[in-house]
Amino acid sequence: MTMGARAGAALLAGLLVASASAHHGVSTYRMDVVASLAGVVVNWEFGSPHTWLTLAVDGAAWEIEGAPPRWMSGQGFTPLSLAAGDVVTVVYHPHRSTPQAGILMEVRRADGSVLKVNRPAALGGP
Repeated sequence: MTMGARAGAALLAGLLVASASAHHGVSTYRMDVVASLAGVVVNWEFGSPHTWLTLAVDGAAWEIEGAPPRWMSGQGFTPLSLAAGDVVTVVYHPHRSTPQAGILMEVRRADGSVLKVNRPAALGGP
């Protein structure tokens, strides 16, 4: 192997390790459990590394994690998909240790439209 090929392979390996350690995956969520929750949008954060939806439900704040913006854009989500005050129902996988948290599967808006997060099968869930 040439010196340039070795350097390229080392760089690629380093990037893969950094990428894997930078992302927590879905292990903190119960991917075998599907729940739904109706609430009012407090905040929709369409930023890196992940999108976040904060809902008010019976006076309590819920934090629902979404996929990265690039992935969400491919699923039809935009920074303007949700706004403070919108009434929505979310379908999500609950967090393993935080009762008022989850990872987003879909959003049903008051007008009946549905935005879905179609995850790769490797991440689990229905």
